[in-house]
Amino acid sequence: MTTLLCLPGVWPKMNCLQDFEFIIGVDSGADLALEYGITPDLVIGDLDSVNKEKHLDEKLIFVEGQENNDLSKALQLCTEKNLLDICILGFTGKRVDHELANYAALHNANENLDIRVVLDEMIIHRVTNTNDSSYNVPISTTISIFCFEESHVKTSGLKWNIDGEIGFSSKGLSNETTQEEFSISTTGCVFVLIHVS
Repeated sequence: MTTLLCLPGVWPKMNCLQDFEFIIGVDSGADLALEYGITPDLVIGDLDSVNKEKHLDEKLIFVEGQENNDLSKALQLCTEKNLLDICILGFTGKRVDHELANYAALHNANENLDIRVVLDEMIIHRVTNTNDSSYNVPISTTISIFCFEESHVKTSGLKWNIDGEIGFSSKGLSNETTQEEFSISTTGCVFVLIHVS
């Protein structure tokens, strides 16, 4: 079952979306979802920016505390409810600090969550040591790979394959596929950015 997390940032063009079995509005991302005709099954966060009058009280889940952002709280809820296949909209926005906090939330989320972020021209997939991944994309697709901690990464099907340790650096920037399928595995947590335009 794929779960959609609706954040209050910039949403992609809607023609790239699929149907989702469960929808979670992340604070005011729930209001934005309604503007797109999407009704959240739950709304979670510190609820400081959502218009509570637009949502049923029984759908509102208040999680206090400022040590984790609202995306972290939503991902924790997904772990607790065994909602393991996650797609996120509205990941980027007006503030770089919020976007960096969102990357931190993805990095620190339970390793069993299979998380994808959909942007207009890119899909970001989080790969951990529990979900080695293969992708079918056109040859010459631009791929970038980033880690926030030292991890062993192994790839195949790329112009510059990696088989070694990489950390928080630009080493994985602007690679490209040489085959219609490429794969990646890691001992840690990496972000695979796949350009789709």
